[in-house]
Amino acid sequence: MKLYNRMYVRGIADKRIIPIMRKMNRNRSVSYLYCITLPVFQDGILEIYEYEELRQPLYEELEHPVIVIGITKTQEDAEELVRLIIDEVYQNTGGFAVGTYLGL
Repeated sequence: MKLYNRMYVRGIADKRIIPIMRKMNRNRSVSYLYCITLPVFQDGILEIYEYEELRQPLYEELEHPVIVIGITKTQEDAEELVRLIIDEVYQNTGGFAVGTYLGL
């Protein structure tokens, strides 16, 4: 798993963001965390996963690492954040190439 260096965050207190990201970098458990990723299997625009699912061995064995670009505490916040990211990309580029827009 690879974390985007300018992570999109919604519904998480500022003082909790860095400790959560440290745990993620160390592959430690984090309860009630949803991750917005670039498409894991190269289909689609963005995907939402529970963080604990991304810690499973299947995702470590993929050819390309999972790239997490956003984190939230609830499914609803994750859905809203996906919408906001896609809107931002479209407004700035006229397209939906999120990875290109983010320089990934």
